[in-house]
Amino acid sequence: MLRRKPGTAGCTCPYCGHDGQDDAFVAPEDVKAIEDYVAWAVEEDVGDFLDKLATDFTRSQQNSLISLSMTVQRSRNMRPHPWREDLLRGLTCDLCGRAYGVYAIALFCPDCGGRNIHVHFRREAELVRKQVELSAQAEAQDDEELGYRLLGNAHEDVLTALETYLKVLFLFLAKRRCDAATFEKLEKEARRGNPFQRIDRGSRLYAEINLDPFRLLSAEDRDFLILHIEKRHVIGHNLGLADEKYLENVGHENEGENVRILGADVLRFADLAYRIIVEGIESSEPEFRP
Repeated sequence: MLRRKPGTAGCTCPYCGHDGQDDAFVAPEDVKAIEDYVAWAVEEDVGDFLDKLATDFTRSQQNSLISLSMTVQRSRNMRPHPWREDLLRGLTCDLCGRAYGVYAIALFCPDCGGRNIHVHFRREAELVRKQVELSAQAEAQDDEELGYRLLGNAHEDVLTALETYLKVLFLFLAKRRCDAATFEKLEKEARRGNPFQRIDRGSRLYAEINLDPFRLLSAEDRDFLILHIEKRHVIGHNLGLADEKYLENVGHENEGENVRILGADVLRFADLAYRIIVEGIESSEPEFRP
């Protein structure tokens, strides 16, 4: 297992790989959230103290000739909660065993600094597999439409994950391998028109940084990948109905028919995406080594 050497940085940014002392990674938003919580807790404690003080005073006056009572009017503010619109993903580094949480995509373990892209993409594949299982359960209960929708969502999630990881890793590597002017040009190209949804366009961009993430795929795998990328566009934008463009490119269905999706194909699609990201990029590139 990887461990930091004595005297080295105490934490790694899981998103960019920068090493630093623990306090260097304290976000101002987190400090503000803590301050808001402490202020709320102090106000609650003071209110509870005054409530008890008033109750004790009123009870002590019960046998007096003059009846006195004390009440406290206090505001009841809601307990503050930090809010994010995206989901926190909980993972465990398989290099050092550290459990941690991140938002969206992270590349490194924040504790040992080791590469963790494979851990993240394995989670993507796991979510796809569970959707495929739910689709099979729906079909077994004679709800074929729900089964098709669930399978379509799983299929679409594969390409979304593949495209997103290809873009994030490309920008990460390009920033480290190119001068500022070249990186600025490549960044604009990477963010224009979803180039990583196509093997040819994605390959041309990666060639700019001397890498071919698709090199491990056989000709059959490439054809399968191209077919299912085309299917994803139909599923995502045309309710799964084959259109003229799809039929011109790769399709075998008739126009207006649902494109065929099989659970086994979705799982193979996810497996190819994993190989491209993990074997084709993470495992081979020195920037991702501890």
